[in-house]
Amino acid sequence: MLDSTVCGKILTTMFLTVHAATSALIGKKIINPFFSFIVAFIFHFIIDMIPHGDRDYGKRVFDSRFQRFRDEEKFKRMSAYLLIDCIAMVYFLLYLFKNFHWAKDDGVEWAIVGGILPDFLIGFFMVTKSKWLRKFFSFHHKVHYLLVNKMNWDWPLLVGIFMQIVLMTILSLLIYAA
Repeated sequence: MLDSTVCGKILTTMFLTVHAATSALIGKKIINPFFSFIVAFIFHFIIDMIPHGDRDYGKRVFDSRFQRFRDEEKFKRMSAYLLIDCIAMVYFLLYLFKNFHWAKDDGVEWAIVGGILPDFLIGFFMVTKSKWLRKFFSFHHKVHYLLVNKMNWDWPLLVGIFMQIVLMTILSLLIYAA
């Protein structure tokens, strides 16, 4: 059963496109595929620690009006949010691979896989409730809110989204200059 706490945990993520762009830059600098994968995987958690307005997102999105929906409807709505994020990432990656010869290097490709893998593992856990991913889920959630909980403060959601768009713009300019 998907309750508002679980739904909120699913939607607590930095945009996948931001993780992919950061990972592409890591892979450009670290050409060894193994090391670029590991560094991007670790850097995923560092980026997730940046407050981005999603601490209370589940509470706001899944309020009393949302509670009347069946679990299947809740899952469909969450899936729509995640689908938009994935589509944006796919378009970014298509642009990257089409326009930058260095993007096809193994280090870049494996860094991108490492940088987005944690969020896909979380999604896999949420769908399957796999016992071998339960500790990873808890770790990811704890790290994600480490600074926000320490400060007891988070950006408003719209500011967090705007901040991620600005961050993505900066990352795109860095990629373009690379």
